[in-house]
Amino acid sequence: MHKTISGFPAREIYTKPKCTTLGNPKTTAKNYKTKMKNLLILITFAMILPACNQNAGKDKTRTEKTVSIKKDNPQTVYNSDIIEIENVLINGHQVILSANEFRSAYPKIDSSKTITADCGSPFDWLDEQWMTKTYGKYNETKGTFEKYDGKITMLYGENIEFSTNNHIVLFDMAFAGNNSFRIISHNITLDKSTTLEAFKRKFPHSKIEKLEKPDEARFRFYIDKEKENAFLFYFKNGKLDYFTLWWLLC
Repeated sequence: MHKTISGFPAREIYTKPKCTTLGNPKTTAKNYKTKMKNLLILITFAMILPACNQNAGKDKTRTEKTVSIKKDNPQTVYNSDIIEIENVLINGHQVILSANEFRSAYPKIDSSKTITADCGSPFDWLDEQWMTKTYGKYNETKGTFEKYDGKITMLYGENIEFSTNNHIVLFDMAFAGNNSFRIISHNITLDKSTTLEAFKRKFPHSKIEKLEKPDEARFRFYIDKEKENAFLFYFKNGKLDYFTLWWLLC
């Protein structure tokens, strides 16, 4: 209520509110349909997007698996006549082991014996630095190191043999019955199940060496380009019998 200067109440003025125009009914319905259509499109897109992301994830996983399979896919054919020592695992272990590595890999050794290497041993060059430090310089006249008596120790385990200079241990020979030979680069494993025919398929350029007995055969793979020392594989009655690391010393 408003007051005038004289103190009497002033007459309130009523102002009619303006009407809000809703517009043409046809136009309103059209706009409503358009809004609903846009809303449905947004809902549909929101539902499709996660599915697309999920499929993309599956495709990515599928691609990764394919790459992994290609990497792990073994090359079953070996064409070279050289198998380097570093490319070989005996029962999952390196051909040359430190004394500690050997004890961990082969905790059970049945027996051992000390022999004299009359023609020298591969330790002369495989472990030359340690041999020189321990026994003095190599004496050409003596054919060995100054203070070295030529003794090496043979170690015997489960159908497997090693030799050691009491510093490193070197694989010597193993029967295929419970031992395996693996070529790392080609993922080829040779063991008691390896037949002569399967071996020839895996190594198509290998040359068979006939032995005295007609049911026995041998294959030779050199460990380097000098082609002196080699891995030898012996077969008997069509099956892998044993394999050895052979050194040309004398």
